Parts: sequence; C-alpha cells; structure tokens
Amino acid sequence: MRRVAVVIAVTSAMCLGLIASGAAQDPPEPKKLNPYMGQEAVLAEGRALYIKYGCSACHGVGGGGGMGPSLIKDRGPAWKFGSSDQTLFKLVKGEIPGATMPKAIGQAMTDEEIWKVLAYIRSIYGGDKSKVNW
Repeated sequence: MRRVAVVIAVTSAMCLGLIASGAAQDPPEPKKLNPYMGQEAVLAEGRALYIKYGCSACHGVGGGGGMGPSLIKDRGPAWKFGSSDQTLFKLVKGEIPGATMPKAIGQAMTDEEIWKVLAYIRSIYGGDKSKVNW
C-alpha cells in the first residue's frame, strides 16, 4: 500500500511539474522559415519553378488539384501533414514518411527553389484563412 502511495505522489508531482513548466499549454507558433514569404518579386519565379519541376502535373497549373490535392482550397488531403514552413519543406524534400509526394522532385530542387515554390503556392491559397499558420 505504501508503494502505491509513493507512485501516486511521484506521478502527481511529475504532472504538476509539467503543467507549471508550460508543457500542458498550447504548442508554440510554428517558426516562419521561408525567406521569400511576402516578396512579390519572387512569386513569378516560384510559379515558373512550380511548372518546371512538374508540380502542375499533379496539383494543376493553377493549384486547383487533379491527380494530387488542391493547393488553393481546403478540400482533400492537401495539408494532411500540416502547413508550417518546416513541414511543407520536408514534404517537398521527401523527408516525411508515408507522403505520396515524389521524392525525386524535391531532391532535384535546391532549398532556395523549394522556398520560392512554397511562397508561390501560399500566394494562391484561397481557403479558410483561420487555418493559415504561415
């Protein structure tokens, strides 16, 4: 019985410590990593790269979807892994297990090209603005 009381006391103390340290609070805002967000001059280059690397073959020329999910609306699994800068970068790069994005495309792109394509995609997004975390 004494052992049970000790386990309960230790567990309670650990839970209180987590709450006091903020671990039980909402997760922090995702870091904004894309250096090209908000740079209008980069959007045309991002669109050209989107076409060059064949993103349009799956996601449509205007991002409306096709074989792949829509990037401009909230229907389908477009943001199934999340939409933070880091998540989308890793998705394009082929670093998220279970993703159907062609890994070879992201590996052929430079980091700078990926950021520019992501800036373009975000500029054409027309879905629910409350879901935006970029």
